[in-house]
Amino acid sequence: MSIRAKIFLVFTASMVAGFAVLAYWVTGELRFRYSESSEEVMVDSSRLLAEQLAGDWQQPPAQRFAALQAAMARLGRQSFSAPIYSVVKTSADIRVYVTDAAGRLLFDSRAGTSAGDDYSRWHDVMLTLHGAYGARTTDETLPDAQGLPATIAVAYVAAPIIVNGDLVGVVSLGKPKTNMQRFIDFARRKFIAAVLLAFAAAIVVALLLYMWVSRPMQALVEYAHEVSRGASVPLPAMGDNEIGRVGRAIESMRAALVDKEYVESYVQSLTHEVKSPLTAIRASAELLAGDIPPERRAGFVTTIEREVDRLNKLADRLLELASLERADRLTHIEPVSLRALAGEVAASSAAVAEARGVQLVQQYAERDTVSGDPLLLRQAIDNLLRNALDFAPRGTAISISAQAADRGVLLTVQDQGPGIPEFARQRIFDRFYSLPRPASGRKSTGLGLNFVREVAQLHGGRIDIDCPAEGGTRARLLVPWRAPGA
Repeated sequence: MSIRAKIFLVFTASMVAGFAVLAYWVTGELRFRYSESSEEVMVDSSRLLAEQLAGDWQQPPAQRFAALQAAMARLGRQSFSAPIYSVVKTSADIRVYVTDAAGRLLFDSRAGTSAGDDYSRWHDVMLTLHGAYGARTTDETLPDAQGLPATIAVAYVAAPIIVNGDLVGVVSLGKPKTNMQRFIDFARRKFIAAVLLAFAAAIVVALLLYMWVSRPMQALVEYAHEVSRGASVPLPAMGDNEIGRVGRAIESMRAALVDKEYVESYVQSLTHEVKSPLTAIRASAELLAGDIPPERRAGFVTTIEREVDRLNKLADRLLELASLERADRLTHIEPVSLRALAGEVAASSAAVAEARGVQLVQQYAERDTVSGDPLLLRQAIDNLLRNALDFAPRGTAISISAQAADRGVLLTVQDQGPGIPEFARQRIFDRFYSLPRPASGRKSTGLGLNFVREVAQLHGGRIDIDCPAEGGTRARLLVPWRAPGA
């Protein structure tokens, strides 16, 4: 597993754990917060009842709770509709009971109780009688929404009844937590939905961040792979950040290594290539210093001139190829008609072709315009045609064609020569590698096809050379519709 994937998984797992803990804590706290807010209202209500009963305490015991009993009876018969957010309340469900100063029951709004029952051990009554805040929650069997018996938690809050400064009794207000639980369940569902939505948004953001970070890293990995294969590819744009700085550091290191290898390779190859003409020049010069017939002297002079010319051509080609190989991108890009370029090359080579008895046959597609460097593409086509002319026998033809392909324009130069020997097919693009020309037996600089390959790679295309079944050699240069950076 890649480091990027591990970071993403660790980040995701951390978010899952964090959101899970948050959801667990908040949903657990909901019950307490709802209980607190409900209890606060019950405290006020119980105090209000205590004040009302304190005013009625002077009446005879038989009439002391008549008004409260009548009010509770009327409240129990009422049916109403009170939409409280997600809960619709249709009836009152409170309970009120009153005890004396000894904790003995005097009044209870719930049926099934008897006056004189001892409530003094109930926390709400006991604590209030001792001057403290009295409250309790008890599970009781009550009818549910369908009228069936159910165990329901009931909260009680008591208040002292004070008459002339003396505590004469306790009134306790009870409230089932059925609706409160409905509020809690609704709030929990809403909160969990919000948490899931926030988690999904966080995952999306994390994924975008992952892609934002991983894409330049992947591009950097692909760039390193391409460089390791020896391809000349530009450093991808990664911005002015840590990854971009790493990329530029790798590019600087690559350039330094390439420069070192480049110099070593060129020195070795150049030493090997110039050794032969220098040996011929030195030998001819030594012989010219002696007493030799004039006709032989002219031959040695010709040899020196030919080898010097060969060295000049080699130097020129090396300069061209060196500047091309060190480039990692095209610096000049414009629309280019391959038909026009190939036509120009064919026209400039027409005299050579005629002198060698070779016919040039041209065929081009209507759609032939690509983006690229016209000078480099023209040199590449010229190299391909010159190679074909060197190997084409007298009385044969060289076909130059261009046709539209999926990726771009495929330009083909095909001759009817002897083809490429099997042993040379893997080396035709190597620098300084060349085959003897059939007409003269001499080799070229061996840099032309290497130059064509560099041009093709800079344009994001390719060059293939093969020997078709009908004979000869076929070179196919694919130039994409849009060059890199266009």
